[in-house]
Amino acid sequence: MTTEQTTTEPRLKQIFNLGVKAPDVAAESTFFAAFNPDRTFYMDRSRSASGPKKVPAVEFNGVKFFFFSSLAYDADLSEPHPGGISHVAFMVDDLDELVAHLSRQGIEPFKGPYSVDIGELGRRKVVFYRSPNGTILEPQELLK
Repeated sequence: MTTEQTTTEPRLKQIFNLGVKAPDVAAESTFFAAFNPDRTFYMDRSRSASGPKKVPAVEFNGVKFFFFSSLAYDADLSEPHPGGISHVAFMVDDLDELVAHLSRQGIEPFKGPYSVDIGELGRRKVVFYRSPNGTILEPQELLK
């Protein structure tokens, strides 16, 4: 049985990207490119304080896969992420509203919120949450 959610509370919207941690990002990117993505590109993080400056990426039907050799939040985890899919990023309309909503439920981020400029993909406000089972969600808001 399924039920459709209708609410005015802040919520996650479409998936924007999946982060993939890989020791050999070139090999990972080449592997994903074999599946004929809509595009292959580099995410420009030259104006970002953390992480590599050019991140290999592929896009399938609007969902981007970013390939990282290390993660900006590895030091914030009890142990660095072992590799593979590291997080799922969702777009939100108002990040501050979502953070406040989750805080009222006792759910606090382990990193952020903070702003990051990712080149052609725009300036964004991001925050990271870790579920009880270790799944990392990255809600993000595109800033004007």
